[in-house]
Amino acid sequence: MIAAEAAKVVAGEISEPLTWAEICARHPDEWVCVVEMEREHRYGPLFRTARVVGHGKSRGAPLQQARPWQGHYDLIGHYYTGRITERPPRPSIILDDETRELIRNRR
Repeated sequence: MIAAEAAKVVAGEISEPLTWAEICARHPDEWVCVVEMEREHRYGPLFRTARVVGHGKSRGAPLQQARPWQGHYDLIGHYYTGRITERPPRPSIILDDETRELIRNRR
């Protein structure tokens, strides 16, 4: 009986298949965890539809909600539905003599 109750709780936390636009409309400016991603390309980052198993304003909230699903899915995606305003750090390159020599030899 405990397993059946747990299954009901877990089953209640998953959405129907949704497009990215539908996920963003339902959970604006939130972090989401998604499963059953139907990819546009086999190894691409974009998906046609997915099912939401967790969402929240903090980055960790959907991960906590998705925890019961970890045994059911090999892959759980973690995305932000809003606009990211923070600029990523600029990459830095250390130019030492060895790197300069490699660049010179490519010409």
